[in-house]
Amino acid sequence: MSEQFFKLGFSNLDKELSAVPLKTKGQIPTWLNGTLFRNGPAKFTANDNSSWHTHWFDGLAMLHKFSFYEGNVLYSNRYLRSNAYYSTLENGQFNIGFGSKGGTKIKNANNTNINVTILDDRFVALAESPAIIEFNPVNLETVEVFNFDDSLGGQLTTAHPHYDLQTKRYINFTTEFGQAHQYHLYSVAAHRRKRELIASVPTDRPAYMHSFANTENYAIITEFPLVIDPRDMGNEHKALIENFTWKPDQGTLFRVVRKSDGVILKSFEAEAFFSFHHVNAFEINGGLILDICALEDDRTVNHLQVSNLKGETGEPIFVQLRRYTVKFNSQNVSYEVLSPESIDLPTIHYSRYSGRSYRYMYGISTNRHHYENYPNQLVKADVQKGTTTIWRQDGCYPGEALFVQRPNATNEDDGVILSVIMDGHNSHSFLLVLDAQTFEELGRADVVNHIPFGFHGMFTGEQYM
Repeated sequence: MSEQFFKLGFSNLDKELSAVPLKTKGQIPTWLNGTLFRNGPAKFTANDNSSWHTHWFDGLAMLHKFSFYEGNVLYSNRYLRSNAYYSTLENGQFNIGFGSKGGTKIKNANNTNINVTILDDRFVALAESPAIIEFNPVNLETVEVFNFDDSLGGQLTTAHPHYDLQTKRYINFTTEFGQAHQYHLYSVAAHRRKRELIASVPTDRPAYMHSFANTENYAIITEFPLVIDPRDMGNEHKALIENFTWKPDQGTLFRVVRKSDGVILKSFEAEAFFSFHHVNAFEINGGLILDICALEDDRTVNHLQVSNLKGETGEPIFVQLRRYTVKFNSQNVSYEVLSPESIDLPTIHYSRYSGRSYRYMYGISTNRHHYENYPNQLVKADVQKGTTTIWRQDGCYPGEALFVQRPNATNEDDGVILSVIMDGHNSHSFLLVLDAQTFEELGRADVVNHIPFGFHGMFTGEQYM
């Protein structure tokens, strides 16, 4: 087995930089003006000598910013100043968080290290706890906890709200545990912070769900059989995910809600599977299509312990790009596999095709012939033709691939792909710019340091220098 150069991606980044010009190679398109924001963990040990290990999802949140102007790129990064951050730096205590095997339960940890979005015209960092942290898009400084102007309950949420292209509203849901467990599906209008309830979906098997699906008329909560007994959550020494149990005999339920009036359609059933990420969903005559990055079971949750990821390669875990078909006149849901490649952290041309029939998706992937514990290639899947295009460079490990449309483009894939790449051979990261149509490199911008592996981000056409 070759040396696994990706291990640097799970090591601490202590430097914080502000508007550093990056050396570029190739050609960064001059039309690419705006800002790429990225979020993810960047500290996994309290200090260099610590033997404390964490789950990848529990590293301290760091924001990264790439500012584009006339073919140039500036880079900035900064830790979120959360309760979890201060506890780690001042007391050497990590939050037990999502899946860590040690650590301390920190009250209101607010380690929002998964995603970023805009709510009520504020830039915010998100995780799966209801807390949301506002940050300044110019200097990345932490502002304050972002509070909604309502009393909607819930102990969990998703870090993947949808922006509904029809209503111009954000949609998400919370999971509330009680005598009657419920998923509260809600929407938020632009320039507002009051959540308006669409529907409360009762459940007797509250599940761990990282994302959900949204079409023009429906929201779909995919309830996997990774379920919880809420009475277990009182244990101060257990991480969040340790409260969930895999019960494959229960199968997977697709809970469909009509957004216009909150009517809950019947639950549609499929065999047991697990997923972190929905790709896209859209409506067909008499039903729905849901494209999902699917796993056979929940093994990947524990696989993502940093100690496992940095260890020797174990049993390969591949993620299937599946298309599930829901027929309203049938109880059962079927699926087909759309690509032979393992694909996760999926993205699409969201601003035009979210919730609508589409053709292309992009993701990170693990090469089947050169398996490593972290994905080592980027893929573009044509979900209509069933073909897949790959970008791969030995010793390089990609982050989420975000699509940015070329001005006045008419074709779905006319634009570029942006991905933060870990260059394991040279011990630093670079921002890769691919032509989205050909999937060939246009240019790259070298960062002087490594950027630990992160999760999600967003591109805005506004320039925050």
